[in-house]
Amino acid sequence: METLRHWYVTPFGGTSPDLGLSQVGILRDALELNTRLDPTVDRVRVSVVGHGRLRPLLMDRFFEVVALDETHPDALKHSPMGEAVLPEADAALRREDAPRPGDEVLLNGVWSARVGTLPDPGVVMRAILDLLRRGS
Repeated sequence: METLRHWYVTPFGGTSPDLGLSQVGILRDALELNTRLDPTVDRVRVSVVGHGRLRPLLMDRFFEVVALDETHPDALKHSPMGEAVLPEADAALRREDAPRPGDEVLLNGVWSARVGTLPDPGVVMRAILDLLRRGS
């Protein structure tokens, strides 16, 4: 469900080995009916609703949206009604902030929708360091 423009909230359905480390899967039909997300273009930030976000935008992870269908059988079984499915390794990366099945997760597609492309963290960090060096 879109709560704010380009912000979508959906229950968390679980994890699956069908997905790569930077992928979030959602049932294809639910994705098409309930969002404006384009899996070929859009990338989203994923967070658990109610948990504070401690990471700045440039240090956060962006996820490729995967439209789940029969080509992802394990992930598909976790998203019968459009629930978000994350890769199995995601829980290890989030340790304290890992969602549990049934938790609501926020898929934030604002950056993709407004800017279009994601910043290359290496380029951004070099630019920031360069600005800091010039300022001293």
